[in-house]
Amino acid sequence: MSKRGRNIAYALMLIVLAVCLVLWKLNMFNLPLVFAGVSTWGLIIAAFMVWIIIHSIVDLSFGGIFLPLAVICIIFDKPLGIETLTPWTVLVVAVMLTIAFNMIFPKRHKNHDGFNMGARFTDSGSEESNEYVMHSMRFGSATKYVRSANLKQADLTSQFGELAVFFDGAQVPGGKVVINCNASFGEMDLYIPAGWRIDNKVRVSLGDCTDRGTNVIPAEDAVLCVIEGSVSFGELVINRI
Repeated sequence: MSKRGRNIAYALMLIVLAVCLVLWKLNMFNLPLVFAGVSTWGLIIAAFMVWIIIHSIVDLSFGGIFLPLAVICIIFDKPLGIETLTPWTVLVVAVMLTIAFNMIFPKRHKNHDGFNMGARFTDSGSEESNEYVMHSMRFGSATKYVRSANLKQADLTSQFGELAVFFDGAQVPGGKVVINCNASFGEMDLYIPAGWRIDNKVRVSLGDCTDRGTNVIPAEDAVLCVIEGSVSFGELVINRI
């Protein structure tokens, strides 16, 4: 499904949820018994958790699947009869499952030449000839410097960690570079040359994506930097240097 198609699907789902909420408050229909005793705000939060889960399934972001499920379990603990498990047990289980599934099923990216690249670490000291580079940080912090002489694509992941990546030492003879970002419960800082044109296509779910260089006006024939990926319960900051 295209990005526009997904946005339309998400928008329609939110509209349906909004209409159902209004009709319920007007007593025009009754909710199933499982919703009994749940507050209005609880239902609204649960609806957003479902939206995040659907969004995360599309992106295969396990943190965005298990942790919202834990929140839903906490909201509906009484109807489900799991009060002895909430809140801390389900939260700990959600974190453990997130870690386990990320280890078993590492994030895979498809590069723009049509083949898949599995999760791996690269050493910034051996990137000079790499067209495709990957950096991943989980439960820690790191700073990476991309020095490729013919950069085409970079795949970056920050989960429960902090990752800063500098691209000022990279060369893009082809005139276009794609940066795939996955920030889930983590922080990522990109340092992009001020002379590059940026096309920001990042999807955000209960997170933040900030471009600190919107006042920069690169030349029309400058390198095109397409930033894709997703941010869920995390932060992505785009800096110009």
